Amino acid sequence: MFRLSSGEKKFVAIIAIIGVVFVAVVAGGVFALTSGHEEEAPYLQATTGKTLVKVQPTILCDIDLSNCRKGAEGTFARELPVPVGEQAIISVSQGIADAPWALTIEYLTPKGFEQEPPVFYAPNERFTFTVSSTKDKIVSNVEVRLPSGRTDAGGAPITRGFWSLKTLPPNTPMPREAQSTGAGAGDSYQNTIGS
Repeated sequence: MFRLSSGEKKFVAIIAIIGVVFVAVVAGGVFALTSGHEEEAPYLQATTGKTLVKVQPTILCDIDLSNCRKGAEGTFARELPVPVGEQAIISVSQGIADAPWALTIEYLTPKGFEQEPPVFYAPNERFTFTVSSTKDKIVSNVEVRLPSGRTDAGGAPITRGFWSLKTLPPNTPMPREAQSTGAGAGDSYQNTIGS
């Protein structure tokens, strides 16, 4: 049989105590970091040049339109100007990409504000996209929507989550058509729960 000397027994005891303390510290740290924290709401992250903004939802509901949470004051249409000749890189968080989502981009053209038809993405199909401003097509607004499981009277899905990014550079000259209608830069906030 194998016998340990008193010094070896002390060494084994010290190692065992260190192991127990290590496991307790790691478990306590994990518990402290994960307890009491709500899951972060899905978001957009957008960058152009050296500027980075995080866009929180204006409104976010569960798929059945229950448990709706409005965003904090100032979450509608965060600003990130995209000047002519530049582009913005925009990423959706996993909480958006995990579901079907729609992207709508609005431009200021010589004819006024023109909104492209929404582009729909399947879950995990796309996480990042770019938008560019040119002389004749300046990006004015970017919208991301999560559809719900419900539809309106016309059969269109009702939005359950909405993120908006105003990208029109300040002091951009407006064509006469845009000045006379007063429309543009995010005026499409419609068919959304709570609007």
